[in-house]
Amino acid sequence: MSVTTTDAGSRADDDGGGDGDHETDEVTATEPTDAEPTPAPPRLSVGLAVGLGGFAAALLAAGSLLSGAVALLGVALLGASLSVVSVRLCSAAGVTFVLAFVAAAATGAVAAPLVGGAILAVAAWDVADHGIGLAGHVGREAPTRRNELVHAAASLAVGSAAGAVAFGVYLAAGAGQPSTALVFLLFGGVLLLVALRD
Repeated sequence: MSVTTTDAGSRADDDGGGDGDHETDEVTATEPTDAEPTPAPPRLSVGLAVGLGGFAAALLAAGSLLSGAVALLGVALLGASLSVVSVRLCSAAGVTFVLAFVAAAATGAVAAPLVGGAILAVAAWDVADHGIGLAGHVGREAPTRRNELVHAAASLAVGSAAGAVAFGVYLAAGAGQPSTALVFLLFGGVLLLVALRD
């Protein structure tokens, strides 16, 4: 009889141990995991891109209302590209800015605002494109502030140098030159910037 009692107690102990193991398994299964990075451009890049684009549109509008309106469409596309993280929309924004330059030339825009608007518009597009790249590689939470600021400063520096050269050549060619000549010179500067960033 004592043997039977011992077996029953052993089975009870085994059942109790089994319950404890089961509870331990449940706790282990619910351990938290590392959060995934947010696949979105850093907020600084978004602010810089939209801000630079807005100033570009204002300068282009000072030279030509039509050019400013087209540039505003470019800013809207730029903002949309950053919102949905779309390289295609960012490229469409860049093309729209180029169309704004063409509109400025077609309406005989004043040269100085056209140069300033072109520099800022190209920088806005470049900063947005860089921000989208950061979204795909490290996400929004990564500490990229210094990288973003250095990239934006470099983009403005190269764009300003290209714009200054284009404007200098335009002035050296004579005041009677049409704005179309300046647009072609600026377009060459844009191509230079794109080549340097790659």
